[in-house]
Amino acid sequence: MLEKDVVKKKIKNDGKADTESKIAIKKDAIQHSNESIQPYEDEQKSLQEKLKKLNEKEQDLVMKLKNTC
Repeated sequence: MLEKDVVKKKIKNDGKADTESKIAIKKDAIQHSNESIQPYEDEQKSLQEKLKKLNEKEQDLVMKLKNTC
């Protein structure tokens, strides 16, 4: 193999390693973001359940009021 070809191959391999490193860093950042978002998603889910229960209670009260009139 010529020296020129060896240099090209090394540059290509270095570029591939650099790209793989960047991908790994971005995957890690995404994972960290997802972990920091999770508590908020859990809280949102909990609040949606509470709202659903309150809406059901409201419907029950409306029905009871209608029945008493």
